[in-house]
Amino acid sequence: MEKKLTITDEKSIIKNRVFSDLDWRGENHVGLVFENCTIHDSDFSGSILNELHFDSCNIFNCNFEKSSLENATFTDSTFYDKEKQKGCYFKSANLKHSEFKNCNISLNNFERADLFGITIDSCKAQGSNFSSASFVTVVSTKMVFSTAFLINTYFNYSDLSGVYLEKCDLSRSKFVSVNLSKSNLEEANLCDSEFSPAQYDGLSIFKADFRNADIRNIDIRKLDVTGVKLLEWQCASILESLDVIVFPDT
Repeated sequence: MEKKLTITDEKSIIKNRVFSDLDWRGENHVGLVFENCTIHDSDFSGSILNELHFDSCNIFNCNFEKSSLENATFTDSTFYDKEKQKGCYFKSANLKHSEFKNCNISLNNFERADLFGITIDSCKAQGSNFSSASFVTVVSTKMVFSTAFLINTYFNYSDLSGVYLEKCDLSRSKFVSVNLSKSNLEEANLCDSEFSPAQYDGLSIFKADFRNADIRNIDIRKLDVTGVKLLEWQCASILESLDVIVFPDT
């Protein structure tokens, strides 16, 4: 088990190694590639690791707070220690245009991270903290754009409070028992999703696309559903949430 990692060439490829207690605070390396590696209990806070790539790696109890990970790519990797039930720490990190594909990021902390343009695809993100994370870029005082692809992923029990995901793609994901308080999902794509938030006070879903979504435990009287897109079969369950008794056509 190694406790030091020395990089001599940029865009180095590190394969089949195990690291513990690395102190990489403030390091600056671009384009590093880790394949089939395990890294645990290590500190990458404040580092610049843009274009970092993890492929089939285990990353346990690591700290990436305030690190820069722009255009990073993480595939088939685990950021969750099942035995200790602990995730990794990405608070206030820069993850612009990064990608998590087929990863386990459960119980990870992305609070106040910059996630503009992020892709989270086919992942487990149960119990993760995305509260007040930023999915937007500010063009001017009157113009703000949000971009994110949070697709085909389990976000059950996660905290997504205070996030701005207008017009973002959240399709085929599961949002069961999540916190969506004061979040903006206006015109978001939630097609084929499972949508059953535990908290949704102040949630905005104006013109959101819920076609073929499984919507449960929502009191639509508390929400502005103007322009929301649904299929016919979904309307009965929505009406039942208003205590309206719906009979089949005869």
